[in-house]
Amino acid sequence: MKVFRHLTTSLVAFCALVAGGAFAFAVALTFAVSLFRDVEISAWNVAASQIGPWFLLFIGVHAIHNMLPIAVAHGRTRREFLVAASVFSVVLAVLMTAVEWLGFLAEGGIYSLMDWRADEHAAQPAYFLMYLVWFAVGMLCAAAFDRYGPGGVFVLPVAFALVVVTRVQMPGSGNLPFVEDIPVLLGPGWTAALAASSVIALAGTWAIARDMPIRTRSV
Repeated sequence: MKVFRHLTTSLVAFCALVAGGAFAFAVALTFAVSLFRDVEISAWNVAASQIGPWFLLFIGVHAIHNMLPIAVAHGRTRREFLVAASVFSVVLAVLMTAVEWLGFLAEGGIYSLMDWRADEHAAQPAYFLMYLVWFAVGMLCAAAFDRYGPGGVFVLPVAFALVVVTRVQMPGSGNLPFVEDIPVLLGPGWTAALAASSVIALAGTWAIARDMPIRTRSV
Protein backbone atom coordinates (compact mmCIF):
# COMPACT_ATOMS: atom_id res chain seq x y z
CA MET A 1 0.00 0.00 0.00
CA LYS A 2 2.82 2.41 0.82
CA VAL A 3 4.49 1.73 -2.52
CA PHE A 4 1.23 2.33 -4.38
CA ARG A 5 0.67 5.56 -2.47
CA HIS A 6 4.19 6.71 -3.28
CA LEU A 7 3.75 5.93 -6.97
CA THR A 8 0.45 7.79 -7.00
CA THR A 9 1.60 10.89 -5.16
CA SER A 10 4.84 11.20 -7.10
CA LEU A 11 3.64 10.42 -10.62
CA VAL A 12 -0.06 11.26 -10.94
CA ALA A 13 0.35 14.98 -10.30
CA PHE A 14 3.41 15.08 -12.56
CA CYS A 15 1.58 13.34 -15.41
CA ALA A 16 -1.45 15.62 -15.02
CA LEU A 17 0.75 18.72 -15.14
CA VAL A 18 2.56 17.47 -18.24
CA ALA A 19 -0.76 16.68 -19.93
CA GLY A 20 -2.11 20.13 -19.04
CA GLY A 21 0.98 21.76 -20.46
CA ALA A 22 0.70 19.68 -23.61
CA PHE A 23 -2.93 20.78 -24.05
CA ALA A 24 -2.04 24.44 -23.62
CA PHE A 25 0.76 24.08 -26.16
CA ALA A 26 -1.57 22.26 -28.61
CA VAL A 27 -4.14 25.08 -28.39
CA ALA A 28 -1.50 27.78 -28.77
CA LEU A 29 -0.02 25.97 -31.76
CA THR A 30 -3.45 25.67 -33.37
CA PHE A 31 -4.06 29.41 -33.06
CA ALA A 32 -0.63 30.06 -34.54
CA VAL A 33 -1.35 27.77 -37.50
CA SER A 34 -4.74 29.44 -38.03
CA LEU A 35 -2.93 32.69 -38.88
CA PHE A 36 -1.51 31.08 -42.01
CA ARG A 37 -4.00 28.42 -43.08
CA ASP A 38 -7.34 26.82 -42.29
CA VAL A 39 -7.38 24.46 -39.31
CA GLU A 40 -8.47 20.98 -40.38
CA ILE A 41 -6.86 18.65 -37.83
CA SER A 42 -6.98 18.30 -34.07
CA ALA A 43 -3.67 19.21 -32.45
CA TRP A 44 -4.83 17.52 -29.27
CA ASN A 45 -5.44 14.32 -31.21
CA VAL A 46 -1.79 14.36 -32.31
CA ALA A 47 -0.68 14.92 -28.71
CA ALA A 48 -2.98 12.28 -27.22
CA SER A 49 -2.44 9.55 -29.80
CA GLN A 50 1.15 10.14 -30.95
CA ILE A 51 3.03 11.80 -28.07
CA GLY A 52 0.98 10.40 -25.16
CA PRO A 53 1.99 6.74 -25.65
CA TRP A 54 5.70 7.61 -25.69
CA PHE A 55 5.25 9.63 -22.52
CA LEU A 56 3.59 6.64 -20.81
CA LEU A 57 6.44 4.43 -22.03
CA PHE A 58 8.90 6.82 -20.40
CA ILE A 59 6.95 6.75 -17.12
CA GLY A 60 7.03 2.93 -17.19
CA VAL A 61 10.80 2.99 -17.68
CA HIS A 62 11.15 5.49 -14.85
CA ALA A 63 9.09 3.30 -12.50
CA ILE A 64 11.42 0.30 -12.86
CA HIS A 65 14.75 1.99 -13.49
CA ASN A 66 14.49 4.70 -10.84
CA MET A 67 11.69 3.97 -8.38
CA LEU A 68 12.16 0.22 -7.90
CA PRO A 69 15.73 0.60 -6.54
CA ILE A 70 14.52 3.34 -4.18
CA ALA A 71 11.70 1.15 -2.90
CA VAL A 72 14.04 -1.80 -2.30
CA ALA A 73 16.57 0.48 -0.57
CA HIS A 74 13.79 1.51 1.82
CA GLY A 75 12.97 -2.05 2.79
CA ARG A 76 10.22 -2.88 0.29
CA THR A 77 10.34 -6.13 -1.64
CA ARG A 78 10.42 -6.43 -5.41
CA ARG A 79 7.16 -8.33 -5.27
CA GLU A 80 5.47 -5.57 -3.27
CA PHE A 81 6.66 -2.96 -5.76
CA LEU A 82 5.58 -4.97 -8.81
CA VAL A 83 2.10 -5.55 -7.36
CA ALA A 84 1.75 -1.84 -6.67
CA ALA A 85 3.10 -0.87 -10.09
CA SER A 86 0.70 -3.26 -11.84
CA VAL A 87 -2.29 -1.72 -10.05
CA PHE A 88 -0.91 1.76 -10.62
CA SER A 89 -0.68 1.09 -14.37
CA VAL A 90 -4.47 0.84 -14.50
CA VAL A 91 -4.94 3.97 -12.38
CA LEU A 92 -2.56 5.97 -14.55
CA ALA A 93 -4.18 4.75 -17.77
CA VAL A 94 -7.59 5.81 -16.41
CA LEU A 95 -6.22 9.23 -15.44
CA MET A 96 -4.60 9.84 -18.81
CA THR A 97 -7.74 8.68 -20.62
CA ALA A 98 -9.80 11.12 -18.56
CA VAL A 99 -7.37 13.91 -19.40
CA GLU A 100 -7.55 12.94 -23.08
CA TRP A 101 -11.38 13.03 -22.97
CA LEU A 102 -11.50 16.40 -21.21
CA GLY A 103 -8.99 17.75 -23.69
CA PHE A 104 -11.19 16.77 -26.62
CA LEU A 105 -14.21 18.38 -24.93
CA ALA A 106 -12.37 21.64 -24.38
CA GLU A 107 -10.81 21.60 -27.83
CA GLY A 108 -14.17 20.83 -29.41
CA GLY A 109 -15.64 23.93 -27.79
CA ILE A 110 -12.79 26.08 -29.06
CA TYR A 111 -13.06 24.62 -32.57
CA SER A 112 -16.81 25.24 -32.59
CA LEU A 113 -16.38 28.89 -31.55
CA MET A 114 -13.67 29.44 -34.17
CA ASP A 115 -15.51 27.45 -36.85
CA TRP A 116 -12.55 25.12 -37.32
CA ARG A 117 -12.67 21.53 -38.49
CA ALA A 118 -11.04 18.58 -36.74
CA ASP A 119 -10.25 15.05 -37.87
CA GLU A 120 -11.77 12.08 -36.11
CA HIS A 121 -10.26 10.50 -33.01
CA ALA A 122 -10.57 7.09 -31.41
CA ALA A 123 -12.99 6.07 -28.67
CA GLN A 124 -11.94 6.25 -25.01
CA PRO A 125 -11.47 2.47 -24.53
CA ALA A 126 -8.88 2.47 -27.33
CA TYR A 127 -6.94 5.26 -25.61
CA PHE A 128 -7.16 3.54 -22.23
CA LEU A 129 -5.81 0.25 -23.58
CA MET A 130 -3.10 2.01 -25.58
CA TYR A 131 -1.86 3.90 -22.50
CA LEU A 132 -2.02 0.75 -20.38
CA VAL A 133 0.04 -1.27 -22.85
CA TRP A 134 2.69 1.39 -23.44
CA PHE A 135 3.25 1.92 -19.70
CA ALA A 136 3.58 -1.83 -19.14
CA VAL A 137 5.96 -2.17 -22.10
CA GLY A 138 8.07 0.64 -20.67
CA MET A 139 8.45 -1.34 -17.45
CA LEU A 140 9.27 -4.49 -19.42
CA CYS A 141 12.04 -2.77 -21.41
CA ALA A 142 13.52 -1.14 -18.31
CA ALA A 143 13.57 -4.45 -16.44
CA ALA A 144 15.23 -6.24 -19.37
CA PHE A 145 17.97 -3.67 -19.86
CA ASP A 146 18.56 -3.20 -16.11
CA ARG A 147 18.99 -6.93 -15.60
CA TYR A 148 20.69 -8.06 -18.81
CA GLY A 149 22.42 -4.88 -19.96
CA PRO A 150 22.91 -4.91 -23.77
CA GLY A 151 21.14 -8.29 -23.82
CA GLY A 152 17.92 -6.42 -23.14
CA VAL A 153 17.82 -5.62 -26.83
CA PHE A 154 16.33 -9.07 -27.42
CA VAL A 155 13.12 -7.99 -25.69
CA LEU A 156 12.61 -5.14 -28.16
CA PRO A 157 10.90 -7.25 -30.88
CA VAL A 158 8.40 -8.44 -28.29
CA ALA A 159 7.91 -4.90 -27.02
CA PHE A 160 7.37 -3.65 -30.57
CA ALA A 161 4.79 -6.34 -31.29
CA LEU A 162 2.89 -5.47 -28.11
CA VAL A 163 2.70 -1.73 -28.77
CA VAL A 164 2.14 -1.79 -32.51
CA VAL A 165 -1.23 -3.52 -32.16
CA THR A 166 -2.49 -0.58 -30.10
CA ARG A 167 -2.06 1.67 -33.14
CA VAL A 168 -4.41 -0.22 -35.45
CA GLN A 169 -7.58 1.60 -34.37
CA MET A 170 -5.89 4.96 -33.82
CA PRO A 171 -6.88 7.50 -36.54
CA GLY A 172 -3.83 9.15 -38.02
CA SER A 173 -1.55 6.19 -37.43
CA GLY A 174 -1.88 4.89 -40.97
CA ASN A 175 -2.66 1.36 -42.05
CA LEU A 176 -0.34 -1.31 -40.72
CA PRO A 177 0.67 -4.07 -43.18
CA PHE A 178 -1.30 -7.31 -42.79
CA VAL A 179 -3.21 -6.17 -39.68
CA GLU A 180 -5.54 -3.36 -40.79
CA ASP A 181 -8.56 -5.70 -40.85
CA ILE A 182 -7.90 -7.55 -37.58
CA PRO A 183 -10.24 -5.36 -35.46
CA VAL A 184 -13.09 -6.11 -37.88
CA LEU A 185 -12.34 -9.83 -37.90
CA LEU A 186 -12.06 -10.13 -34.12
CA GLY A 187 -14.98 -7.84 -33.30
CA PRO A 188 -15.29 -7.42 -29.52
CA GLY A 189 -12.34 -9.78 -29.15
CA TRP A 190 -10.05 -6.95 -30.28
CA THR A 191 -10.42 -5.34 -26.85
CA ALA A 192 -9.41 -8.63 -25.24
CA ALA A 193 -6.37 -8.81 -27.52
CA LEU A 194 -5.22 -5.36 -26.40
CA ALA A 195 -5.81 -6.23 -22.75
CA ALA A 196 -3.79 -9.41 -23.28
CA SER A 197 -0.90 -7.29 -24.56
CA SER A 198 -0.74 -5.40 -21.27
CA VAL A 199 -0.93 -8.66 -19.30
CA ILE A 200 1.93 -10.14 -21.33
CA ALA A 201 4.06 -7.05 -20.75
CA LEU A 202 3.36 -7.09 -17.00
CA ALA A 203 4.02 -10.83 -16.80
CA GLY A 204 7.35 -10.36 -18.59
CA THR A 205 8.27 -7.57 -16.19
CA TRP A 206 7.45 -9.81 -13.23
CA ALA A 207 9.50 -12.69 -14.62
CA ILE A 208 12.55 -10.48 -15.14
CA ALA A 209 12.38 -8.10 -12.19
CA ARG A 210 11.16 -10.30 -9.33
CA ASP A 211 14.69 -11.38 -8.39
CA MET A 212 16.96 -9.13 -10.43
CA PRO A 213 19.95 -7.48 -8.73
CA ILE A 214 19.39 -3.91 -7.66
CA ARG A 215 22.19 -1.48 -8.36
CA THR A 216 22.60 1.36 -5.92
CA ARG A 217 22.25 4.70 -7.68
CA SER A 218 24.07 7.76 -6.47
CA VAL A 219 21.81 10.78 -5.97
